[in-house]
Amino acid sequence: MDFKVFSSDQALSDLSEIVEYVARDNPQVASRLGRSLIDHLKVPQAFPYVGELVPKRAGVRKLFHTPYKIYYRIHADRKVVEILHFWHAAREQPTI
Repeated sequence: MDFKVFSSDQALSDLSEIVEYVARDNPQVASRLGRSLIDHLKVPQAFPYVGELVPKRAGVRKLFHTPYKIYYRIHADRKVVEILHFWHAAREQPTI
């Protein structure tokens, strides 16, 4: 049975910033990218433990959608995956 996925306010803000940044040069690509990142959330929904653990961040995992990373936490007792951040891989790791 799949887990439910929800995004934190910070993750939604991150996604918005990514899409807005890309849209400066190409709105169509930005729209496709945003949809692609959201569609990629089906992976942790079906396979929550697929992402690698983030060192020194208890319980936080990351999943790649090159060149972006999706940081998330699993709440197994509630069967929930909480998306914490959408992050460009070239940036320093976010504060979690």
